[in-house]
Amino acid sequence: MNIIICGVGGNGVILTTRILAEAAMKEGFNVRIGASHGLAIRGGTVVSYLRIGSDAKGVIMPQRSGDILLAFEPLEALRQMKLLKDNAKVLLNNEPYVGVDAHLGLSDYPEIDEIVSRLSETQELVEIEASKLAIKAGSQVMTNVVMLGSLASSEELPIKRDTILETILDMVPPQTVESNKRAFEYGEQAFQEKQN
Repeated sequence: MNIIICGVGGNGVILTTRILAEAAMKEGFNVRIGASHGLAIRGGTVVSYLRIGSDAKGVIMPQRSGDILLAFEPLEALRQMKLLKDNAKVLLNNEPYVGVDAHLGLSDYPEIDEIVSRLSETQELVEIEASKLAIKAGSQVMTNVVMLGSLASSEELPIKRDTILETILDMVPPQTVESNKRAFEYGEQAFQEKQN
């Protein structure tokens, strides 16, 4: 299984990758991780590649091999399309991060509807209001945990839901355990609501 996780610096892409890798290893899976960091500290592109299973031989993600895209930012999702198989599962946080360049008029940020339309053409897209749900759980910092809850609920992973949640709770600061658990559950509920 090939998973691509993308966003911008500060979204928790690398932590999310570590959580999924650790959870997969707890269940005995072979895991390989690769990452590409842009200007992460300035909201630049961050992408990680997680390969799980006996066929996980290298860290390079070949084009058209991605089974799942966990996207914390819409434009970054669009940038990763070339790595996805047709009909890959795309879980998209629909809250854009519009950088300074776009605010100053130096670059354009596409309309969210345009991004969603392009992603929907060849992929199985599920939009999650992860940023809003993270704020409801206690902090926007937990957007990645909301997305992990949605991913666990999708039943696309070979990793058990409880193993993912346990790994999250082991890796976050003790004072944030309850709010992270809430964020995870909000993500699960959001995904399930999209399926009905």
